[in-house]
Amino acid sequence: MKLGLFLLILLLSPLKSFSEDGHYDGPVQWNEFRKHVLEEEKAQEIKGLSYMISGAVAAVGGTVGYFHSEEIFSQTLFAITSNVGLAAIGVGASYYWAGSETSSFYYALEGSSLSLAQKNEVLQRYLLKQNELRENRRWIRVATHALIAAVNIYSASQSEDEDMRGLFYFLGGANAVLAISYSF
Repeated sequence: MKLGLFLLILLLSPLKSFSEDGHYDGPVQWNEFRKHVLEEEKAQEIKGLSYMISGAVAAVGGTVGYFHSEEIFSQTLFAITSNVGLAAIGVGASYYWAGSETSSFYYALEGSSLSLAQKNEVLQRYLLKQNELRENRRWIRVATHALIAAVNIYSASQSEDEDMRGLFYFLGGANAVLAISYSF
């Protein structure tokens, strides 16, 4: 169980940062926004490389651990670790090569013939909409993780296999923690 707790902390700690990339809270001034986007692009390249490297380590480690483990619970945790590692590689590649919606918005306007005042006006409208969407996504995450927690806790209460019951409680608890963390 200590291994499970360690894996939970290791695997879930960066999840909240997935949704916050490109967020801009500065003044509604195009030149400040430009500076933010260019700095964010550099940070995303570093983050992308970090995810790809740590994802590869988790995928390989999870696979090796799976084949060297004999308990179903340990095999399940190692399989989850491997899958999360593969997902992290994809997330990292997305950060590194695709960028964010904010940088796409920036380049669309930067290459336009709009005046600075017009860019500032469009930027203000964009930032208002982004804040609204971010709030909606946050509450969707709360509801999603709460539902996953409830389903896993219910499955644990119905399971006759002690190892599976422990796994379901573990997953239920982890998702309950995520639901609570997204609610703030």
